[in-house]
Amino acid sequence: MIRFACVLCWLLYFSAPPAEAATLEFPASLDQGTAVFLRVLDFVPGAKLTGSFNTTPFPITDDGLALIAVDMETPPGDRTLQVTLGNPNGRSETLTQQVVVNKRDYHEEHITLPEGRVSLSDKKDAERARRETEAIRAAFRVRDGLVGFQSGFSQPVQGRLSSVFGSRRILNGTPKSPHNGCDIAAPKGTQVHATAPGTVVLVGKNYILTGNTVVLHHGHGVISLYAHLDSVLVRKGDGVSQGQTVGRVGTTGRSTGPHLHWGTLVREQRVDPMRLPGVAKGEKIY
Repeated sequence: MIRFACVLCWLLYFSAPPAEAATLEFPASLDQGTAVFLRVLDFVPGAKLTGSFNTTPFPITDDGLALIAVDMETPPGDRTLQVTLGNPNGRSETLTQQVVVNKRDYHEEHITLPEGRVSLSDKKDAERARRETEAIRAAFRVRDGLVGFQSGFSQPVQGRLSSVFGSRRILNGTPKSPHNGCDIAAPKGTQVHATAPGTVVLVGKNYILTGNTVVLHHGHGVISLYAHLDSVLVRKGDGVSQGQTVGRVGTTGRSTGPHLHWGTLVREQRVDPMRLPGVAKGEKIY
């Protein structure tokens, strides 16, 4: 009887289906200036997850979610995505996937401004603009904090897309840097909503270039910027929920009319806000 029970246990052990191996859910190709979710599936509970994209490390949540971005000017070509799982049993495994970065064709945009607004000829104004720009860049380098983008993103204001991401601006006939956000035209005073839960890391009052400006951090170095606001309705350090009003559309700073300049970065990679998960599907939560 004992021998029969042992044989039965042996048969059950070797006939049981093996545990599912961990896998990656990620597209095989990405366009320049795009951010997408990476999902690590079927990994051992309690495993420590670390990742790298073309050798650059990125963070992953405990439940296996990360936001991966390709900068607007990343050279096209093959990249390697790797996720290492440090399992509780002391063993580790690495999952690897090849990803192709595709070239994206950007628009060319001609803009005419009064000569006095093309460049900052006054040294005091130029120095002030430099300090304000550095304050914004410092906010872009924030990394700590709660992750708030797991449910995706939403468009902060509805309106006409008056300037698209990546467009090469020809300002009064002179080529300038590519547009690293998108402009949404809307009536002055229209509510501007947080694209995802986050923390206010900067409130800029009447900046020379971006006017009244708000920067939110959504965790893992995921940043959203709202510029040219008529008024700001949050303070630095505030936690905000998705859809919460952070300000109102205006035309402050260097602006030709009421609109929101909306920019997003993923660990300083410039990405098209209109291609963020959720926004691309037209989801709206307010």
